[in-house]
Amino acid sequence: MRLRNYSKITCMLSLASALVLTSLPTPLAVKSYASAAVGISAATEAEKLDHMFTTIDLMDATVSELKEEMEQGNLTSKQLVQMYIDRIQKYDQSLDLNSIIMVNPNALSEAEKLDAERRDGKIKGRLHGIPVIVKDNYDVEGLATSAGCLSLQNSIANDDAYAVKKLRDEGAIILAKANMSEFASSGSNSRSTLGGTVHNAYDTRRTAAGSSGGTAVAITANFAAAGFGTDTGSSIRRPSSLSNLYGIRPSKGLTSIDGVVPLLGDRDVTGPMCRTAEDMALMLDVISGTDASDHYTVDANANQLKGNGYVSSLGKNGLKGKRIGFLSNSFGYNVGKDDVPLDKESKVSLDAKVSGMVTRARGNLKKAGAEIVDISKLIPESLYTSLRNCGYSSTGEYDLNVYFSQLGDGAPFKTVKNLLETGYGVGYSNLYPSGETAASSLAEMVNPYDTDAHKEMWSKMLNFRDQISKILRDNQIDAVMYVSQNDVADIEETSDNKNNGASYINNFGPVAGLPDMMIPMGMSKTDAANGYTHAMPLGMSMFSSYGNEKALMEIAYAYEQQAGDSLREMPDTVPALKDEKVAEYLEELEEKVYDIDYSLYSVYPEGKVKSMYRKCEKAEEVDVSDVYATYQAAMNLAKAYDKVMEVLNGNKKVAVSTQQKDPSDSTQKQSPTQKPGKTSITHLTTKKGRKIKVMVKKLENVSGYQVKYSTSKKFAAKSTKTVSGKAGAYTVKKLKKKKYYFKARAYVKQDGKTVYGTWSKTKSVRIK
Repeated sequence: MRLRNYSKITCMLSLASALVLTSLPTPLAVKSYASAAVGISAATEAEKLDHMFTTIDLMDATVSELKEEMEQGNLTSKQLVQMYIDRIQKYDQSLDLNSIIMVNPNALSEAEKLDAERRDGKIKGRLHGIPVIVKDNYDVEGLATSAGCLSLQNSIANDDAYAVKKLRDEGAIILAKANMSEFASSGSNSRSTLGGTVHNAYDTRRTAAGSSGGTAVAITANFAAAGFGTDTGSSIRRPSSLSNLYGIRPSKGLTSIDGVVPLLGDRDVTGPMCRTAEDMALMLDVISGTDASDHYTVDANANQLKGNGYVSSLGKNGLKGKRIGFLSNSFGYNVGKDDVPLDKESKVSLDAKVSGMVTRARGNLKKAGAEIVDISKLIPESLYTSLRNCGYSSTGEYDLNVYFSQLGDGAPFKTVKNLLETGYGVGYSNLYPSGETAASSLAEMVNPYDTDAHKEMWSKMLNFRDQISKILRDNQIDAVMYVSQNDVADIEETSDNKNNGASYINNFGPVAGLPDMMIPMGMSKTDAANGYTHAMPLGMSMFSSYGNEKALMEIAYAYEQQAGDSLREMPDTVPALKDEKVAEYLEELEEKVYDIDYSLYSVYPEGKVKSMYRKCEKAEEVDVSDVYATYQAAMNLAKAYDKVMEVLNGNKKVAVSTQQKDPSDSTQKQSPTQKPGKTSITHLTTKKGRKIKVMVKKLENVSGYQVKYSTSKKFAAKSTKTVSGKAGAYTVKKLKKKKYYFKARAYVKQDGKTVYGTWSKTKSVRIK
């Protein structure tokens, strides 16, 4: 198992070592190298460690990597679920991230069941045993669906949302439900009466944006393999941007909103939020498709990519031949407001911290083979402004009342009016009645979808969609990129109106229903003078013609391959947790180092042995609560040990056969006991807890070794103690902060007699 992003991980060592981290309750399986398809019967120590699934390997692990680990027997779904739960319990509340409203209490038992099915050769689908997180406006059977509202904390779903059902059909585990802007009402932040305020994992003073901020923070903090949000205005894409994720608002009707607490049915969509483009493509393919309970999705199966799904079309050459348009107004940039003509005063500059990110993103697209085309004349601001003015028909109250009616007799409320009477969410939500007063029942409401005003609005929305799609197709434009935010995340308390510099993000996707994606641009510069002491992520927006998710997935993947490690950086606030397996492995390896019997070999590779002992001394000093440092020390020692053993194993002494003596045969003469040779103390190493590790050079044909240690150089009886045994390594404990002297000798036992060799040269070490 390769160590992911280790060059970036090393910068977190000081932080990680300062944390008191929790360990896994159950050790994970370690796959022997022999079981891998490499045909080697015995693993080297480095290979054993490399094939161990650790808490470091969990960090930014992709779905395909996790699947491979489970398929090869290195990892179980139950272990994986527990690892993610450990991270949630360690970090979410303590850092005030508040990304999780609830952990599924059934997650571990569901994982056990899936593990049993895997052992029986029964694989449900592409996500078998993979833990995912959904926003808490998705219904999950048997769990509460609150939409962040305290008044809905006991609203139990009687079945799964369609998207959840599709995830479970593929074997996914709903690990947890994420916090959100109450009723998905804000794109600027994610605040709720039930879950509190979600904070950005890269700088916990700053906003995570909304309304799917909880999902975004949870996924970038490695609380699950992938996440799902909803987008009515910008609620998947803005949180993805501020959390260094790929996120997509699909074409309206590609994914179902059945079983999701609504905000505006005409504009609500469900979609994935992931750390990689491949995971985004996979998750989109899983939840896409026609749902009989959602009339918007009637053509979803026709629009969805056939065959092996979106993932099958991904490749590093996916940008070659692609024509990507850009709206120059968004790179400056102008912000249109209704019919007000644009002028110089409306131009907003990109902040200096992020302008270089935009340049790099465009550069990576071009390097990967894309042609960048200015299409400002194809979609001028005047056309855009006229198309987006579709009017407004409020369906929110009606949509929510319909949702309540579908919950059955167990629904805590029947209407929005009932909900408003609880005084819920003051200052958190913009849920208002459609008229001057809320309706007392769904039956007394006029269905807004049947009104002329709504039909006219919908017709204009379709016209917007069709005109833009036609322009892109006629000009062979595969996608259009634009900058949707002119700066990185603001301080949470002041974030109400920040980070929405271009109105494009609220219209091409939400109003026209076009697929609109967010891709990471990497990390910004810092600006300490203005309070930006942390490098922060920001994303680039990109939309395409209706139903053209395939092109967006291909672009995202090829762009990611081109940009490489420059895009994804893990938040240093949430490093990998302590790993008992790695610490135990290191301790066992140290014992192996000291237990090497050089008398069995015809050579002594002095240089390699010295190097190994130096690595061992450093390993003994490592703080095992710092999993990164522990892993690196273990790997360094493993490689050094392997080099020594490679030489030794090639130079083993040939065993000489001797006749077995029969003690009952008086005719056989007993050879006299020979005095053993002089040994030496090769290493004295101080260890934490006032301990000293003593290593004695092993000799042939001896029964064991005796070690004396004392605070007296002359080994005075009162201050001297003795340890003995067959091993060549000893640990003496409960020592005082003094200088200690050591000497050793070998001994031979035969016929009830013990014959000692000469004492070694005295060595000393001080306990500080």
